[in-house]
Amino acid sequence: MIPLRARNLSKVYRIYSKPKDRLKEYLMRGRRRLHQEFWALRDVSFEVAAGSTLGVIGDNGAGKSTLLQIVAGTVRPTDGSVQTSGRISAILELGAGFNPEFTGRENAFMNGAIMGISQREMESRFPAIADFAEIGDFMDRPVKMYSSGMYVRLAFAVATSVDPDLLIIDEALAVGDQYFQKRCIDRIISFHEAGKTILFCSHNLYQVRTICERVIWLRDGKIALMGGAQRVVDEYESYLRERMVQEVAAREVAPSPQAPEAGPRQFPWITEVILSVEGESAPRNQFQTGENMAITVSYEVPDPPTVIHVGVIICRNDDVRCYGIGTHVEGVGLPTSSGKVTLILPNLQLLSGEYYIMVFLLDQTGLHPYDQRRKECTFWINQPFLAVGICQLEHHWKVEAKAGA
Repeated sequence: MIPLRARNLSKVYRIYSKPKDRLKEYLMRGRRRLHQEFWALRDVSFEVAAGSTLGVIGDNGAGKSTLLQIVAGTVRPTDGSVQTSGRISAILELGAGFNPEFTGRENAFMNGAIMGISQREMESRFPAIADFAEIGDFMDRPVKMYSSGMYVRLAFAVATSVDPDLLIIDEALAVGDQYFQKRCIDRIISFHEAGKTILFCSHNLYQVRTICERVIWLRDGKIALMGGAQRVVDEYESYLRERMVQEVAAREVAPSPQAPEAGPRQFPWITEVILSVEGESAPRNQFQTGENMAITVSYEVPDPPTVIHVGVIICRNDDVRCYGIGTHVEGVGLPTSSGKVTLILPNLQLLSGEYYIMVFLLDQTGLHPYDQRRKECTFWINQPFLAVGICQLEHHWKVEAKAGA
């Protein structure tokens, strides 16, 4: 049985410029529309297999919380349907489901009653709730006196103590301290190992990549991508880097374009740049960490013999320069007439992400560029293992036990 199935979920909110416009519109019986529609979700469909963990990522305002609220049953969709099975427990926005005038103990029992748990059963569960929350005497004080950390401690303790079949977590771990976050992660992993189903929303992409098997990336209320955690998180990180570069570029004044040179070229120029795997002739734009990449640069020399050099820089799509090298740096001589040169990068150690190549055709000093391609040959790297950063460094572990331990 599929514990969670969503079909064509959509949610629209009506936005009024003035509070009284809502009443006016109601009294006019639809003869005049005084609101604007905001679609928080549009046609979102997915399934979550039993015992799996599905991550939900996206920018603020992408519709993540709306989706989780619909699944939890606290918000009704405008269109579409949600089918769930078993007991559902949710940790949504801070303090959701708590009465601020009630004590922590009273709120715990009230939440248990809402989920159909008897008073006697909650009494047997409560010591474990109090032990996990670790808020001491505040358990018998109104929750309106709680800090944000206390709120989430109690909410997480209650939600995970009722043995849910489906656990929904919306950014709860962003509030607690490091110690509490560690305990929450341990409990989430134990739930996963026990065969529970988890819907996990977080801006901490490392946690999403590590905890979840599959991920949904929401963008403007729609599914931008859904699939394996590694692939979807990598694509989302690439999108974030690219958006940051675009925002920076938009704030800068673009230089005036120069008119193209008329007549035949007088200086050497680049004719083609091809990416491939060493030993293969077919161009590639997808590589795996550890493959042998070949960057082939072809060039024309209109007035041979002319001493030239080639420089290559690999950049991530947020313009971080990962590596650059040139034939002039390593004393590699090139034909002084038209030709081509191939840079071989064996056992490429770049990690997942989108990259591009910058290529320069330089004079004999390596200082003056005859020609340059600033964003040539965009390509993607996939890594078959878990690691973070830009590159995989050669390494080994050395483990020693402390003397006397």
